Amino acid sequence: MLVLVCIVAFPTFFLFYASLHEWVLFKRGMPFIGFENFARVLTSSEFLQSLKVSVIYTFSTTSLTFILGLGLALILNKELKGRGIMRTLIALPLVIPPVVAGFAWKFALNREVGVIGAYMLPAVGFMRSLLADPSLALGSIIMADVWSKTSLMFLILLAGLQVVSPDLYEAARIDGASSWQLFSHVTFPLIKPAVIIALIIRFIDAFNVFDTIFVMTSGGPGTATQTFPLLGWKIGFLYFNLGEAAALAIIMLVMTIGVGIFLIRRIT
Repeated sequence: MLVLVCIVAFPTFFLFYASLHEWVLFKRGMPFIGFENFARVLTSSEFLQSLKVSVIYTFSTTSLTFILGLGLALILNKELKGRGIMRTLIALPLVIPPVVAGFAWKFALNREVGVIGAYMLPAVGFMRSLLADPSLALGSIIMADVWSKTSLMFLILLAGLQVVSPDLYEAARIDGASSWQLFSHVTFPLIKPAVIIALIIRFIDAFNVFDTIFVMTSGGPGTATQTFPLLGWKIGFLYFNLGEAAALAIIMLVMTIGVGIFLIRRIT
C-alpha cells in the first residue's frame, strides 16, 4: 500500500491539483484558475488535430494487430511442423524495446540509405519519402507499430485458444458444423474474455504511445503524426505550461477509463 501511494496515488492527486492551477515553469506562483486549463486545451486547434490523429492511430493499430494476431494464433494453434519455431519468431518483436524498434524503422524508411526507403520502394517506382510526406507519415508509424505489437495480441489470443477443449470441436463436427460455425459458435465465444483483455491492453498501449512516434517523426511533419502524448510533451516541455499538460493528461485518463469500462462490460 505504501508503494502504491508513493508511485500511483500521490502523482495522480498531484496531477489533478496541477490541472486546476496556472503552473508555468520559471514563473512564480501557482494561482488557482479552476477549469480554465481544460477550456484552453479543449478549444485549441492542436487538440482537435491530435484527437483526429490519436483516433486514427489507435483504431488502426488496435484493429490490425488484433486481426493479424488472431489469424496467426488460429494457424499456429494447430498441429503443424515447426510450430514452436514459428511461435518464437512471431514473438521476437515483442522483446525489442520500442525506442530501438522506432530507430530501426526510421533507418529502414530513410529515403537516402534505408533498405525500404532507398532501395525497395524506388525499385517499384515509388520515389516519395514515407516519413517526410504528411499524407504517408501516419501510415508509416502505424506499420511500424503493427510489426512491433502484433506479437502481444498473438500471445494473448494463443493462450486463450489453448484452453478450448478439442472435444468441443469434435462434437460440433459430428453435428455437421462448418469451419466458420466452429469459429463463430465454439472458438470465439470461449476466447471472448481473452479477446477483451487483449483489446484493452492494446488500446491503452496504442493510445498512450510516445516513444516510437517521437523517435520516428517527433509528431511531424508539422502535426501529421502528433498524438495526445506528443501534444502533452510539447505543451509541458516546449511551452513549459505544466498546468495545461496536466489537464490534457486528465482528459486522456478519462478517455482511457471510459473505453476500458465499455470493453470490460462486453465480457459479461
